[in-house]
Amino acid sequence: MSKARRVPVGSWLVLAGVVAVALNLRTAITVVGPLIPTIREDTGASTVALGRVGTLPVLSFGLCSPLAAWVGRRAGIGRSLAGSMVLLSAAIVLRSLGTVAWLMVGTALLGIAITVGNVLLPSLIKARFAARTSQLTSAYTGLMVIAATISAGVAVPVARATSWELSAGLWAVPALLGAGVVIASLVIEGRLVPATAGGPTSPSPAGLSARQLYTNPLAWRVALFMGLQSTMFYVVIAWLPDIMIAKGMAEVTAGAMVSLLNVASLFGVFVVPLLHVGRPDQRRSTAVGVGCFVVGSALLLVPGTAVATVAVGVLGVGCGATIALALSFFSLRTAGAADAAGLSGMAQTVGDLLAAAGPVTWGAVRDATGTWTVPTVMLLVVAVLTAVTGMASARGWVLERPTSA
Repeated sequence: MSKARRVPVGSWLVLAGVVAVALNLRTAITVVGPLIPTIREDTGASTVALGRVGTLPVLSFGLCSPLAAWVGRRAGIGRSLAGSMVLLSAAIVLRSLGTVAWLMVGTALLGIAITVGNVLLPSLIKARFAARTSQLTSAYTGLMVIAATISAGVAVPVARATSWELSAGLWAVPALLGAGVVIASLVIEGRLVPATAGGPTSPSPAGLSARQLYTNPLAWRVALFMGLQSTMFYVVIAWLPDIMIAKGMAEVTAGAMVSLLNVASLFGVFVVPLLHVGRPDQRRSTAVGVGCFVVGSALLLVPGTAVATVAVGVLGVGCGATIALALSFFSLRTAGAADAAGLSGMAQTVGDLLAAAGPVTWGAVRDATGTWTVPTVMLLVVAVLTAVTGMASARGWVLERPTSA
């Protein structure tokens, strides 16, 4: 009897670990943006130098994703996630020591720590909750968005009451608590992945090789979808206020559009993926998500502010739906946890390196043309490409494993 009761208890422990990690995957990044003016004034850092603070995590995501998948195979998913939370906590502390040099070092390290969670959470969900992949992926993605919104919202008030160092550094505490939750899950349950995979302290079985992944058309469709939807998000989140101001919107109202985008994205995260529950593929929910990108981008081309709020709301739904779908595809398009980690690492490498160039490229085109018209047309083109790759990824196919000789 005790053995029969252990399975649900273990599942709840694993879910606690998923929640603990998910809550820390964006807060350390989103807290910095609102603090940039204060950091610039306090440190005397240039705008270019502080611009690297926003680029470093995305570059870390792209460059270190294959390493994260390798670490997960060697050390096990549980140990890797616990270690990433410890590293994240230490990196946040280093970033908050008050100098530009430590700000850069800490930001680079926290990008590496977050990469491990980005890559291995889909693999963990595939291993333990294969029947509920979409629902749980949407849930932890929603938690990421909510936590990120909170961290951005309290950043300035806390900094004004104390200092920017404390405002940015206090997020080391939930990261350390997250590590404690994962470690407790490992100790109490004794495993964080199925026994057939060797447990969290043992190497996971090898999945598809890098060569097999990078020569697989389905893997590339998933990777390009990940990259294109990320590009849409990073461009919109970086330049939306400027676009709105150029359309004639007041500065304060333009800034509030980012909050509207985040709220709408929660609807996309939690509601749109429900459209494919019980279906053999995800084409219906994907069509809604990418359709929001296309419609929202087209509405941004309408002069004036008459439909601007609608455009932002529709884009927000697209942002939430497509990131939830992209993360789900890592598990839905693979046969096992090792393959899910491998596809996650590949897709996030390709996707994040592609997305990292987005805000810079769009800003350069804006400066070259003098208006936001051409960059917005470019956004519409990317939205259409996102739709093409998304629908191609949403079919109910699975990456094929080579047959043994």
